[in-house]
Amino acid sequence: MANYAGTLCQALLGFLFVPLYIRYLGVENYGLIGFSVSFSALLRLADFGLSATLSREFARYTGLKESGAEMRSLLKTLQTLYWGVCVLMGLVLVAAAPLVARHWIHAGSLDAAVLEDAVVLMGLTACLQGPLSLYSGGIFGLQRHVLGNVINVALAVARFGGVVPALAFISPTITVFFAYQLAVAWIGALGTGAVLWGLLPATGAPARFQMSSLTSIWRFAAGMSVNSVLAVVLFQLDKILLINILPPKAFGYYAVASTAAVAVTYLGGPLLTTFLPRYTQLFAAGDEQGLRATYRKSCRLNAVVIIPAAVLLAFFSEEALLLWTQDPDVARQTSLLLSLLVGGYGFNQLAAMPFCLHVASGRLRLGVYTNAAAVLTFVPALVIASRVYGGAGAAAVWLVLHGAYVLVFINLLHGSILEGEAPHWYAGTILPLVLAAGAGLSGPHFLKGVTGPWLAASLGFLWAVAAGSAALATSELRAEFADCLGRGNPHSPTVPQTKQGKS
Repeated sequence: MANYAGTLCQALLGFLFVPLYIRYLGVENYGLIGFSVSFSALLRLADFGLSATLSREFARYTGLKESGAEMRSLLKTLQTLYWGVCVLMGLVLVAAAPLVARHWIHAGSLDAAVLEDAVVLMGLTACLQGPLSLYSGGIFGLQRHVLGNVINVALAVARFGGVVPALAFISPTITVFFAYQLAVAWIGALGTGAVLWGLLPATGAPARFQMSSLTSIWRFAAGMSVNSVLAVVLFQLDKILLINILPPKAFGYYAVASTAAVAVTYLGGPLLTTFLPRYTQLFAAGDEQGLRATYRKSCRLNAVVIIPAAVLLAFFSEEALLLWTQDPDVARQTSLLLSLLVGGYGFNQLAAMPFCLHVASGRLRLGVYTNAAAVLTFVPALVIASRVYGGAGAAAVWLVLHGAYVLVFINLLHGSILEGEAPHWYAGTILPLVLAAGAGLSGPHFLKGVTGPWLAASLGFLWAVAAGSAALATSELRAEFADCLGRGNPHSPTVPQTKQGKS
């Protein structure tokens, strides 16, 4: 619940203020903001999988006695490496900013000097995301989910909402926007680091930098690093390339559609965060029966959450965009892009739980090979389609790629891990898909004449009907919900009673 609350709050904040950014800065400048997200993700390649590794190691250490010294030494070592890389990357980006601004970004009517300053500021901000990610991973590895989400939401409020007064009262320029983001990133990295150090057990001895701390984690970190590189290419390369290919306004529309489509990932992310430690624990215990039951239940829950949201957003993309941006032109120009992109993100999120199982097993080779094949297919297809058909061509490539990825990866994975589970996985997606498609087809009649807040409520109602029906029609989830309700009812016969008669 903490992970869902934190993720959805950050998503809401991210979407809530986009219309104000467009109003103050214009759609061309908003294209730079969309590019900065991809630019930041690209620079995260310097993570080398270490933030995920720190989270995993801290989770493992919490089950061991007298592990405070090892935890502090590991954090000291990774922290030193991160900040060193952060400083080096910052110097390189400042030197390279003129080249990026002049020769990569399609400037259009944007001033060259302002564009160069924006590239410097967004680059330095992106560099600081590395240490912040490391510290945040450590907090979640310690199972402090509530605290981690409180920090993330507080930073999101400052990052998304705090910049609006700066634009309103200082100057509505892209330079002010990125300067403010740099200040928030700096404060967030230092503050989150201080919180994490305060959570670690006191040992009475100073933490030391030890290269030996990396010996036991380098294989897993290397596998995660390669997968992270490939994932960044798959998720961000479209925007990195399109800002050079499309005119600024057309790229702005694509950036708006991409921002809206990412909403689907906010629904699936908390499930991955929740179940990855459980999968890992069951793998370590050798409990295949428990792992299979947990995996099947979590995949069907993921399908119930993701499929209705993706299908309905694809069906009613223009209505959702109009409700969100309050700009008819943006909604009209962006609706097709959103329908295609959200389909691709939906497929990707359906594969998230199987990939989570893959990571928990520690056998990362399949993911590396599959992602590498996807990248080799994606890059040439994206370039050709975007040059011929513009943003719609790039979005169509995204949809086809991830549809094929689901078909290939699921079958390959269950040829080696939980053999024979693939048919159950596909069966768990059919019912939510049928119910969501039915809601989408009946929607135009249901939503006829509905506008404003009532449109949002009606779309939410359609999603709740499709998701709720799919959940209640799924035997594993229906039994789980009944069990949860039974535990909450002191008079339920399914709840064991103590000698004192209390639940």
